[in-house]
Amino acid sequence: MSADSLLKIAPLIGGTLLILVGLVAILRNPGISNVFAGLLALGALFFVIPELANFKFKGLGMEFSGEAATTGQVTELAASINARLEDIKSAIADLSKRAAPAAPAPAPPSAEFSANRNATVVIVYSGDPKAKAIAKQMESALLKEGYQASSVYSDYTELSAGNRGQAGSVRYVYTDTGKISALKQLLAPETSGLTILPDDTRQQMSADAQILLF
Repeated sequence: MSADSLLKIAPLIGGTLLILVGLVAILRNPGISNVFAGLLALGALFFVIPELANFKFKGLGMEFSGEAATTGQVTELAASINARLEDIKSAIADLSKRAAPAAPAPAPPSAEFSANRNATVVIVYSGDPKAKAIAKQMESALLKEGYQASSVYSDYTELSAGNRGQAGSVRYVYTDTGKISALKQLLAPETSGLTILPDDTRQQMSADAQILLF
């Protein structure tokens, strides 16, 4: 066998050995589907066939050429690859059908939550960091129960000295006496350590209730 022939056939032999090693590794791993092993083999053949088509061997009184069978092999190989791809598509479609069902829809809001959506509460806090922290806690509690709640800072300069509470006190300002009891009960944990000042009832306000934290 000539050196030229050896140079042509050596990559084919080496590549075949590497492919065999890869196939054995895939087949021994239960986590990898045998479909991928088949695809690896088919892809390798598809890669090697053009080289076989150009390969010619003369020696020992024999002559071999890969040109004669190339067209038929390529056609057969292409059909086999298409069949494998269809198998993979079917497997993927089957897996998608077996996917976990969608999470159940959340429960509808309670009647009380829906009613609270119509109530607006503004929490006003002073410059005291403790007052601000309590205001944010109140706002969070009210939002969870459906109230349209917000918190805002004020220096209370618009209030007369007699209407300003001492630090650590709270005053409820509202228009609807029928709703304030539920509001006070909801915020009882936040106001437990504060001095409760007398309520301020008004005829008209921009919000349904204001909570003044001094």
